[in-house]
Amino acid sequence: MSIPESEQDDHASGALPRLSPRQWTLVGVGLAALIAVVGWYALVASHEAVRWKDVGFSVTSATEITATYDVYLYDETDVDCVVRALNPRFTEVGVTTERIRFADGAEQRLTTTVVTTEEATTAQVQYCEPVS
Repeated sequence: MSIPESEQDDHASGALPRLSPRQWTLVGVGLAALIAVVGWYALVASHEAVRWKDVGFSVTSATEITATYDVYLYDETDVDCVVRALNPRFTEVGVTTERIRFADGAEQRLTTTVVTTEEATTAQVQYCEPVS
């Protein structure tokens, strides 16, 4: 079976081959699935009660570290944020829970002190969750 001359020119020039109707259908279904997954993720993310962002930390002593972070509250509920301190081996050496009140504002920058069992090299928010 020989390739028609018009298709030989396409292959020789490096042009992409044309897609069949079945292949176009598969491309369309794939794109629709991708859009559906991204839309679902955006919908779930938009219904979060709280979001946080680590800003920095400061080692104050061998047994204490402070973490600075921003908290964004989306529901009119208070939240608890768990802040943890880690040593150079990423082992947890201290943890504390901070209550953030919605009445203090929907966007807050907080600094939390964590008491540690040994010198920590980083502090970060592990998670925040609404208070029930």
